[in-house]
Amino acid sequence: MVQLHVEISNDPEEWNKFNIHSPQSNPFQSYDWLKVYSEFFNLSLNILLVRKGEEIISGLIYPFKKKFLFKVSTPLLFTYYSGILFQDFKGEKTQKRIMQKNEAIIKIHQHLEQTLDFFTLKLHYTIDDIRQFKWLAYKIKPRHTFILNIESIEKLWDRLSNSLKRKIKDAREQGFKLVKTTSVDELAQQQILSFERTGGKFFLNFNELKQLLEKLVQKKLLTIYYLIDKNDQIVASRGVSIWNGKAYDIVAGTIGKEIDNASHFLVWKILEDLSSNNVKEFDFCGADIESVAFFKMQFGGEIKISFEVSYTKGLLKFLI
Repeated sequence: MVQLHVEISNDPEEWNKFNIHSPQSNPFQSYDWLKVYSEFFNLSLNILLVRKGEEIISGLIYPFKKKFLFKVSTPLLFTYYSGILFQDFKGEKTQKRIMQKNEAIIKIHQHLEQTLDFFTLKLHYTIDDIRQFKWLAYKIKPRHTFILNIESIEKLWDRLSNSLKRKIKDAREQGFKLVKTTSVDELAQQQILSFERTGGKFFLNFNELKQLLEKLVQKKLLTIYYLIDKNDQIVASRGVSIWNGKAYDIVAGTIGKEIDNASHFLVWKILEDLSSNNVKEFDFCGADIESVAFFKMQFGGEIKISFEVSYTKGLLKFLI
C-alpha cells in the first residue's frame, strides 16, 4: 500500500489546479486571494500538499505570522473558508474514502503542530465528518450558511414568499437600479458604517479597507454591486466573489439600517445578474447572527452546517 507523505510546495499553479477540482473549491483558498492578504497584512504563506505517490489527495494553503514568541494562523477578514481541501473521492468505497481523509488530516495536523503554536481551520460545508479533529483534541465550533441554487431565476422567483416578492416589487417601483462597478469607495464606507451600527469598531480604517478591496477587485476576485435610488444616491452595496461557477457573499453595507427594502432588492438583482452569467450557486457565507440569518433565509436557500476547528499547543494553551 502506498503511504501518504506531506510536502511544502512552491508551485502556486499546481495548488490552484487542485483547488479548482476539489469538492471544497472556493476563492478564499486560491493562491491569488491569500497572496493579496499575505502582502497586505505582512503574513507568510505556505502551500501544504498530501500525496499518495505523485497523486495529490489533500492539501492546505495557510497564512501565518509571528506574534510575540508564537507562530499563529488565525481567520482572515472576509475569508469564509480556510480549511483542508480533498480530491474528489467519487467512486471510492466509503471505508477507503474515510480512511484516506482521516490519514490526510493526521498528516496535515502533524505538520501544523510542528510549525505553529495556534491555528484555526474554517472547514467547507462539504466536510461533514469531523471526528478526526475531535480525536486530535481540536476545539470545534459549528457554523451555518445558506446555499442557494440560482440556475433558474424563474424557479427561484416562484419559490419566494409573497412578502419578499412584495418588497422587491415595491423597491422596483421606487426607481432603484443596479450598477456593477470596480469602484470600492462607497462599499468600504458603507461596510464600516453598517458594522459600527452594531456597536463595535471595524478592524480597518476607511483607507485600509479601500486598499484591500481594490486589490481583490484588481485580481478579479471581487465584483462590486451598488444600488442607486432615483436621486442617483448609492443606498446599498455588496461585494461578491465569483469562482468556479459559484458566487460568495463577501461584504455589504447600507447608508442606513433599512432603506425601503433596498437590501432585499439589491440581493435579488445580484442573483438575477449572476444567474444570467451562468453562475449556478450562491453561498451567503454565514447565518449565525439572528438578524442576518432571518434576512438571508428569506431567499429560500438550503441551510448548511460547517465547522471551525482550532488547535493550541504548549504554553499558549494557558494564555488564551
